[in-house]
Amino acid sequence: MLICIDIILNGIEIKKFLNFSSYFLISWTAYSLLSFLWAQDIKNALRDQVFLTANILVVLIFMYYSNYVRWNVLENIILSSYIINIIVGYWEVVTDRHLWTSKIPLYNLHRTPSTFFSNPNDFATYLVLYLPFILNFIVRERVFTLRKIAALFAAIFSVPLLILTTSRANYIGFVLALIVYFFLIEKLEKREYLKYSLAIFLFLVILTGFRLDFGLFSKIGQMISTQLSSLFDFSASTLSSNVRRVLLIVYGLSFLYDYLFFGVGSGNSRVLMEKVRQYTVNVELHNWFMDVLVCYGIIVFVFYIIWIFYIIYKLLQIRVTKNELRLPAVSVIASIAAFGFSSVSSSKMIEMRIMWFLFALAVFIVSNFQGSEGEQRN
Repeated sequence: MLICIDIILNGIEIKKFLNFSSYFLISWTAYSLLSFLWAQDIKNALRDQVFLTANILVVLIFMYYSNYVRWNVLENIILSSYIINIIVGYWEVVTDRHLWTSKIPLYNLHRTPSTFFSNPNDFATYLVLYLPFILNFIVRERVFTLRKIAALFAAIFSVPLLILTTSRANYIGFVLALIVYFFLIEKLEKREYLKYSLAIFLFLVILTGFRLDFGLFSKIGQMISTQLSSLFDFSASTLSSNVRRVLLIVYGLSFLYDYLFFGVGSGNSRVLMEKVRQYTVNVELHNWFMDVLVCYGIIVFVFYIIWIFYIIYKLLQIRVTKNELRLPAVSVIASIAAFGFSSVSSSKMIEMRIMWFLFALAVFIVSNFQGSEGEQRN
């Protein structure tokens, strides 16, 4: 409503939408509507269309209002919501109770966190994608402010929760995000990063060495080892999770071929997967990139990959400047790097606004930087 009022009072600045991001996102929406012509199930197509349009609208809103909102407001919101999720996560682990939005009871899981998400995989994806933004408070501020202390505790306590989700793909995404973030930050920030990492490592060693952890870290290590070893389990006799994921990809590509690589239609991958459910068990592709490719075709998929690299290129340009958005740009790059693995974890990412918010923050940073650079030149 506020946006509509703003448009009525001030009109629309068309120039703000004249860039590659807006062209691609609006074209994607138009193509998904066009795919209704050959979609088998209009109900499923309409469902995904609502999610796609609403989430693309979120990205466009962030881009449009990039010069009216200060970054520190957004990062304070990110930190606050992250801390709230951590608190709720530990409440679930301790009490073995869950919010009404969670589907954990249906899976018969115990003491597994999902917080405001429907399942632990989605929560794990959230923890991984937004951790690099939390790290900014730790490496940027040289003195112990309240925000730095809060961010430090949030980062430390997010790790046990991530492990308890047993989300294997997000384990890899977590490590990748930390590595990419470390290599992209400046030398002084690397020192802060390593200083706190070493302090945490020594603390854990002391706890383990004097058995003050009561065997907890040993159990955590076994849990991680079991989860990672299962990544290489391709036992066809037991139809392991990995085998089912491979079958989902194979059948998804076969359906894409049947539709001449134009895509099966918005939201219609589930309808076609029902035909082979006896082999795959799942009907969701469990892979965001495959979802885009199978549902919207190779043209949209190629431009989607180009768009991601376009964003990364723009963010790398900001990284080498002295602009205040330099560190947030690094965080987004680290999150996008982790996104490649984390997006495999969740079954249907088109519904997950946290993923779309990540790209919304990316275009916000790029547009804000370009706007400030243009003002300086003027």
